[in-house]
Amino acid sequence: MTLWRRMAAGVLVAVLVGVALSAMLFMNGCRKQGEVFIDTNLPPDTDLTSAPAPYSQANYRIHFFWNGTDPDGYVVGYYFAWDDTIASSWEYTEKTDSLFKAKIDTVGETRRHTFFVRSVDNEGKLDATPARVRFDAWTIVSVLDSLYRVDGPLDPSSGIYDPDAKDTVLMGTPCTWLWGGHDPDGGEGAPISYSYRLDSDPFTDFGDVTTATLEDISNGFHFFYVKTKDETGAESFPDNYQFTMNFDPDSEILEPPVAQGDTTIAHGDTIWFRWEAKDKEEEEGPIGGGVKEVWIELDTGFQKRFTVGDPDYATEFYFTSTVAPNNEHHIQSDNKPTGGNKVHEFRVYAKDVQNRFETPSEVPVDREIYEFWYNFPPSTVITFPAEGETVCPNFTVTYEGSDVDGDVVAYQYILDPLVSSWTQTDQDSVAFQDIDEGFHEFRIRSRDNSQCWETGYQIRTFYVEACK
Repeated sequence: MTLWRRMAAGVLVAVLVGVALSAMLFMNGCRKQGEVFIDTNLPPDTDLTSAPAPYSQANYRIHFFWNGTDPDGYVVGYYFAWDDTIASSWEYTEKTDSLFKAKIDTVGETRRHTFFVRSVDNEGKLDATPARVRFDAWTIVSVLDSLYRVDGPLDPSSGIYDPDAKDTVLMGTPCTWLWGGHDPDGGEGAPISYSYRLDSDPFTDFGDVTTATLEDISNGFHFFYVKTKDETGAESFPDNYQFTMNFDPDSEILEPPVAQGDTTIAHGDTIWFRWEAKDKEEEEGPIGGGVKEVWIELDTGFQKRFTVGDPDYATEFYFTSTVAPNNEHHIQSDNKPTGGNKVHEFRVYAKDVQNRFETPSEVPVDREIYEFWYNFPPSTVITFPAEGETVCPNFTVTYEGSDVDGDVVAYQYILDPLVSSWTQTDQDSVAFQDIDEGFHEFRIRSRDNSQCWETGYQIRTFYVEACK
């Protein structure tokens, strides 16, 4: 190797050695500036000592207990969280237990929750694996104990408490309701909020109010609703209070004066009806009222309406058996051979200025319906044979019919009902031939000239034997 080559090689080695030494010095200098930190503090550990069993159902009021241990120090506190473990969800405490109130979504359903807790030691290190339990929380919905209208039939202070009575309010009167409730599983003093509405109006926002006053309620039947919400957010099904705004108008039949069903009108006579109609709102209501119309009906074939203030408005009407002028109308007995005299029904009912019709009472104090008979029925007397008498196989039954308000024009008879059929005749006797020996029964009834049949029939029992 030449001298020049030897010198070049020496310079290259020196350069390489210098670079290597510089690198080593540089590396040694960086390590001294950022020394490696070795953490010798062990994390704490956390246990839930009392909690619902995993995936079990538990009441929404839950008392959790926990504790923590630290192998190289001591625990100074705990962090807990519900359902979410982002930094903002954790809350700090130094206690080892607490009573919590879990949220509920819907009445009658449960809501799944996860509870987390982790300890922190004296050097600020957190348990990296928090203790947790997952379970379903439930609640018993809060209960409405009372709901009544002030001065209504359910008001305990009104002096007329009657749980079965229907509540009717004078038209235009403001209505005030009171209510109260409790939470069966919320503990004493657990907060309850309430919401209410009338009919299909929107429910009010929940609040702690236990009374409401409503004005300008319309005519008719209404529902007032109240529902509760407990501290979990669970809502009850609404309770309702039913009432009617506006008393029915009232009508009363004044004549005939006797009780219904006790009157029979003779054929050809006239029956008068006189009535009175009134409205409680007009007499006592704060905004007036009054009767607008009166309707009358006879059976199902006659109806007439009278409007208050019209020239033809009337408070009386009459019916007779013949068509006549003015307000006289025809009645007929309309009897059939298979039935007795037909009962007639006269009805009157009013309509007030709010267009509310009168509802006939189930047990009316006033007479809104009047039943009566038209045409006295005829009657029959059997003149032969006498009861229990013995007759020959060929015999004649005689009888006589009478009618207080007409004439008997026909008879209907039968011999031995189980083996024979009814026969009609206009004769006052019936002859029988070759009747078998033994006991027999004869029945008969009469019909008058207005087609009214006798009520029931006359019966005669006799014995037939061979004549000597």
